[in-house]
Order: sequence, then structure tokens, then C-alpha cells
Amino acid sequence: MKAGILTFHLADNYGAVLQAYALQQVLLKFGVASEILTTDFSNGSYEERNCFSGAAAVLKKRVLSENEKRHRLFEGFREGYLRCSPKYEDRELEKANPLYDFFIAGSDQVWNLRIPGTSGRYFLPFADPEKRVSYAASFGSEEIPEKSRAWCRDQLKSFAYLSVREKSARDLIQRLTGRRADVVLDPVLLLTRGEWDGLYERKDPPPYYLLYMITYDGELAMRAKQAACKDGVSLRTVCGTFMPQFGFEAWSGVSVKEWLGLIAGASRVFTNSFHGLAFSLLYELPVEITGLKGALSGRNGRMEELLAVFGVRFASDYAVCSLPEGAFEEKMAPYKEASLRYLMEVREYAENLQHGC
Repeated sequence: MKAGILTFHLADNYGAVLQAYALQQVLLKFGVASEILTTDFSNGSYEERNCFSGAAAVLKKRVLSENEKRHRLFEGFREGYLRCSPKYEDRELEKANPLYDFFIAGSDQVWNLRIPGTSGRYFLPFADPEKRVSYAASFGSEEIPEKSRAWCRDQLKSFAYLSVREKSARDLIQRLTGRRADVVLDPVLLLTRGEWDGLYERKDPPPYYLLYMITYDGELAMRAKQAACKDGVSLRTVCGTFMPQFGFEAWSGVSVKEWLGLIAGASRVFTNSFHGLAFSLLYELPVEITGLKGALSGRNGRMEELLAVFGVRFASDYAVCSLPEGAFEEKMAPYKEASLRYLMEVREYAENLQHGC
């Protein structure tokens, strides 16, 4: 049995590639081979996203150079750890339909139409309706742009199985289509700590604190610096975007495996990233979390819901969490069981479909 996956694996983002890796590993446990469909994904060049028209040429040159270094590190991970299809142009995706027994949209914000590079392909319109499945798909907000609602409603109604990552997405689908969608875990939370241990590379000896920001947060950075100074430990920093103007250089030189190793080996983590939080909890590390600001604040619900599992309130978009040993597996067990059961049901459904039942 073979599944085709549509997700953001081409984004040079740690969480994006690791959730794609995790989903493929879980499917393999169920006897399902899979390929991630490589499309003409583009999330915009750094020239487009950061508007360099008024910036110094030397800064523009440096950003593009650092971006290329970073891209090579992510390409190395994709080539070594993800099973991907040959590239399809959007107009060619229908050719993939007969090659797979079913298709999965997700995980990640594949249904967030506000993200540059997203398109209708993530609603699987090229596939037979009975082959369309989602796993932990996200809209990235609590509403769909009004101009896209009717189209999205028609697409979602055609899915054989629907699951999403956040309760807000479940409620949105209910309002839009009247259909029920399961709320399931992000794929990275389906693998055990032991399974992740075999993947990461650790280069930095403890003790150190880790600051991981996907967008700049001055208050979070100050907390991390002050805590490291007070406790007499070094502070390692990894950034999701180019931030040398704020004194943070670690952006292009940290591979996916090194990033995971930095989290696993940290004594404390400071982050505004969902996947930074997810891996910190998985490794039962003390973690301080702040929510994203402005236009990105709609993505904070996923962090709030994950923290709520452990009885931690995300008050004013800030929280501190420190789990006792064994608490992660204990608290996550029922959610993990339900998520794996959903995937098993999908597998059994696809097997019946394959045999014409």
C-alpha cells in the first residue's frame, strides 16, 4: 500500500521537515509506504519577503548568501531522511492519482491560504474524492478568508477522512461544512523520545540554555539572557529568520539534526515556536514560551492547546512549564492513542478501497 503526502517539506523550517519525517515513520509502522509529493512550492524569496529595495546592497548580499547556506543544510536532510516523489507541476498532479492508494494533506498549515506558496493543491483536488484524507492539517487561524470560503467548503466536503491539529480548526470545519473532523497530534509527538534520539547530533556540551525564536521577541530574548547570566551557563541561540541586527547570528549554520540535538541537550529552553515547545516537552525540559505577535498571533492556539494537556495556562501569551519525569508519556498517552487509531482506520479504509470493498 502506498500513500502520497502533501505538506510543506520544502520549507527550510525545522518543524516542517521533522513533522514530515515523523508522519512517514508512523505510516511505515502500519505497513504503508509513502512518498511526499514534490511540487513547485515556493514561500517567496528573501528579497520578496524582506523588501530590500531600500536596504544596503551589502546586507542584501549577505542575507542571500546565508539563505543559500541554510538551504543546503535542509536539502541534505530531505535527501537523507525523506522519501519524496519526482517533481510535479500543479497542472501535472493528476498524473499522481493512479500511483497512490490514498493521499494525505498535512500536517502543518497546509490550509492557511494566507501563507505565500500555498495553493489549492493541499486540498487534493487532483485525487479521487475517496482517496482524500487529511492528517493534523491546520488553517493557521480561526477563520478562512471570506473570498475562499465557498471553494474551501466544497473541497472539504469531498474528503473521505478529516483530521486537524487544533480544536479551532475542528470548529471551523463544523461551521463551514457540518462535517466532523478529528483533532489529532502533530506527527512529531507520535514518535517516542528514543526514536528521536537516534536522529539528532549533539555537539554542544551541557550545561547551556537554548533560545529558539522563529520571529524576534525582545522580551523573550532578554529573559533568556538574564536567566543564563544568573545561573552561570552559556546561551545558545537559533533563529528561524535572519536577525543579525538584533545580535543573533545563529541562523544559517545549524542543521536539522543539530537543531534537534541542541534541544535534547539543553538545560532550559526559551521559545516562541510550536515545535520548539513540542520537542522541549517531549524531552521534559523546563521551557518558557511566549506567543507570536501581530498577524501571527492566530497561530498561538496550537501552543495553548498543547500546554493545556499538562495543566499549564497560556496566560497573556506567556507560560513556564517544567514536567516531572514520565509526565509527558503519561499525559500524552490518550491523545497519542487516538491519533494512531485515526491513522489505522485510514489504513484499513484504504485497504478496503484497494480491494474494491
